[in-house]
Amino acid sequence: MNKEKFLLEHYNLRPLRISYKNNTKMIETDKGKFAIKLKNNNNNRIYEYLKSRNFHSFLPLENKEEDPIEIYSYIEERKLSAEDKAIDLVYVLSMLHIKTTTYQEIDLDKTKETYEQTLEKISYLNIYYHDLQDYIENKIYMSPAEYLLMRNISRIYATLNYAKETIEIWYQEKIKLKRERLVQLHNDVSLDHFLETENSYLINWHKSQKGIVIYDFLNFYQNEYLILEMNSLFDLYQSKYQYTKEEKLLFLSLLAIPWKIEFKDSNYINTLNVRKLVTYLLKSQQLILKENEKNQKAQ
Repeated sequence: MNKEKFLLEHYNLRPLRISYKNNTKMIETDKGKFAIKLKNNNNNRIYEYLKSRNFHSFLPLENKEEDPIEIYSYIEERKLSAEDKAIDLVYVLSMLHIKTTTYQEIDLDKTKETYEQTLEKISYLNIYYHDLQDYIENKIYMSPAEYLLMRNISRIYATLNYAKETIEIWYQEKIKLKRERLVQLHNDVSLDHFLETENSYLINWHKSQKGIVIYDFLNFYQNEYLILEMNSLFDLYQSKYQYTKEEKLLFLSLLAIPWKIEFKDSNYINTLNVRKLVTYLLKSQQLILKENEKNQKAQ
């Protein structure tokens, strides 16, 4: 609070009213309304880098990047449907990747680490769900959530097997290459982190880093699959920034991996969580099937 007070005084901003929106503090001052966030990473030069790459779809800071907090002018968004907003987000995301694409020699150690960590996660989930299945099937009565999970347990095993087979193919293809392309990842893509005004802005860059391009759309998919039709958005993104064969293999493998369901005390919450997982698996299988059919036709 002392840091905030000092910086507000330093920039001649006198707080009149304070409110909160999600994790952001909103401060009304004598010079307008501002959003304030505590900086939680060491990447103080991200905005300078984006500007150097001629990418400007980020909300500019009102203070210096080296300050321990970030101060932004508050912007009132246009009222758009989630679908329209998502389309604009995809355009901006593809432009971010286009503008920041670089190529470097493949880091074989990092490639092997990704491969081994993915296999380890798949193996763990396979064991976990088989043990959970044994436990549930030995109960006299199943809860609604447990029944729903058992109805779809074969789908979980199928996606885990697909993920394992695909990551194996990815690894064998990847180690043959000498170079790979990297982009500046936003790394926390969601509709909540995209502002629509006269201009469009990706916000909340705290997790941003250089990496393989697939993680941004994967993150977006996993955040918004419940409310958006992701297949068409993926097609739109691919029309602007097409994945290489190896990138798509990694994307599809990671997309197929379900998360770990843990049952709590509430039957309602448990059923809701299983329903979310089932919906994710169904939607992901549809996208995977469509992409595999495209690949077969291309061959």
